[in-house]
Amino acid sequence: MTRRTDLGVGIIGLMFLALAVFEFLSGDDWVVWVVLGFLFGGFGAIRTLLGGPKS
Repeated sequence: MTRRTDLGVGIIGLMFLALAVFEFLSGDDWVVWVVLGFLFGGFGAIRTLLGGPKS
């Protein structure tokens, strides 16, 4: 149950990170999307999904 609640906002961060990759590949501005993905917990969600250690 804890894992599911930890991913709540992180999924939004993952969407921003995916948008950043898409914008990077299309040659547009992508830094803002990476920052938003970081702020919304996208990197923490990736670590949780991959089973990394919790801090």
